[in-house]
Amino acid sequence: MADGQDAEGGKDPLEHYFRPRPGAASGDGDGEVEGVKVDGVPAPRVTVQAPRGPRRPAAALSPRAALNARRQRRFLMFTGTMSAFVLLTSGGAWAFQNYVTGAIDKVSVGGLGNGKDGPKGAMTILVAGVDRREGLTPEQQRAAHLGHEAGERSDTMILLHVSRDHDRVTMVSLPRDSLVTIPAHRSNGAEAPKGQLVPSRQGKLTWAYQFGGPDLTVDTIKRSTGVSIDHYVEVNFYGFVNMVDALGGVDVCSEQAVDDPKSGLRLPAGKSHVDGLKALAFARARYTLTGGTDLGRIDRQQQFMASMMKQALSSRTLSDPVKSTRFLNAALKSLRVDKDLARDLPKLADQMKGLSTDNLTFAKLPLADPGHNVVLWNSGSPQSTVLWDQERAGDLFSKIRHDEPVTQKKKEESPAPAKSPDDPNAPTVAPADISVRVLNAIGTRGLATKAGKDLREVGFNVTVVPGVARRGLQTTQIQYGGSREDSAKTLAAAIPGAKVKKVASLGDRIQVLVGADWDGAQKVKVKKKKEQDSSTAPGQELETGTATQKLCT
Repeated sequence: MADGQDAEGGKDPLEHYFRPRPGAASGDGDGEVEGVKVDGVPAPRVTVQAPRGPRRPAAALSPRAALNARRQRRFLMFTGTMSAFVLLTSGGAWAFQNYVTGAIDKVSVGGLGNGKDGPKGAMTILVAGVDRREGLTPEQQRAAHLGHEAGERSDTMILLHVSRDHDRVTMVSLPRDSLVTIPAHRSNGAEAPKGQLVPSRQGKLTWAYQFGGPDLTVDTIKRSTGVSIDHYVEVNFYGFVNMVDALGGVDVCSEQAVDDPKSGLRLPAGKSHVDGLKALAFARARYTLTGGTDLGRIDRQQQFMASMMKQALSSRTLSDPVKSTRFLNAALKSLRVDKDLARDLPKLADQMKGLSTDNLTFAKLPLADPGHNVVLWNSGSPQSTVLWDQERAGDLFSKIRHDEPVTQKKKEESPAPAKSPDDPNAPTVAPADISVRVLNAIGTRGLATKAGKDLREVGFNVTVVPGVARRGLQTTQIQYGGSREDSAKTLAAAIPGAKVKKVASLGDRIQVLVGADWDGAQKVKVKKKKEQDSSTAPGQELETGTATQKLCT
């Protein structure tokens, strides 16, 4: 076939774009250029040099050449991040979702909600601020004052509840030194030889992450609060720094001048605009600020989160493609999330785009003793822990379980119509929100397994304990710790005739000892709890505040 002709013998209309330029073979560069033209202007000529033999070591770049190379790398990074912003704002939602789900780090976490329905309905997310140093240089660790202790630990834990209509967010900070029961688990080597079964025992909440990572942390908090956790988000400390810097810093307020050598924080009294490293120090400082405790630090973290949310949602950030893209990329590099949340994150963010600082409520966890001394398994001397007020904390977590506002509503002036008194024993906790252990207490082979199956069929989360706990129990017994009375009422309604017994040593657990009279379980109709109990004393109301009220002014 002749050069430039197609199968029909005519000229191929595209072939001439790929022919050698005239004069190329002879090395003459002055011949007529034939190729792609735009408005009659020839395309620029590109010279391709042939190999020149063995490759030689590259010569050192001059300072000017090195500067140009760095500028080129920065330009490539900038264009890459801008691409993400273009996808977000140009209607390419499918492409943006692929970008987010591909860029964010994912972690497999056991014990979470199934996530099959996607980002719909109410959900509770555990947010953990983690002291992870992987990928950090020694200089970065020193700058962030992260310390040198081996292992990983969670410095901050927050239960974040998103309402059914995604128009309200409630956040509860859980003190890291909270006295909780850490469930039985296999050791990761931090507290016992790796793989050894560690029994259930009391400890500080922060130990759960150190001893068992996200899995044990989720299990511990579920059992301590009675709240089902649907998703998990982990924020790396140094990634936190990058997010703040991407926003151009945030405003914080201090009632006094601060010079804290442990966190590296130095601030004057009053309002300050801080960068990422100072923001991290502000959120972590414990010893020289007013309220220099874990609780005082929680107040500052809430103030900081409110300020960060305001900055991220401000028109200056949202309308600035460079700043908003930097923040997006910094956030994606800072987070580890469970796989289901990674998949649904773009849609969830779109559903919540109308939120403001007025829609975010911080609820203070009610405490019985912020300096409770107790001897724990790893020390012969008392350690300071934070003891929750089980009754009032139970009310708070009950509101979260039932997707109710935690803020108190004002009573209506007009008298309400008379109602018949409610049954005080009517269950208020749904079976799906109750994790219960089932034990064989009669000795009949397979009875606990059958009872566990019966309870699962009516909605409970069941763990069947192998073996025989005791023998000869005739009447099935429900045993519960001090904070689980509401859950015990639901179980009692599901197991008619069972005895109910409070056992203080169970802490936050609830269990069923299956006796000889076991005859299955029945479905339970749950009564929605009142938003405000009229018997609650004025001084016992939950302490809450919106993010707007927390802002530094």
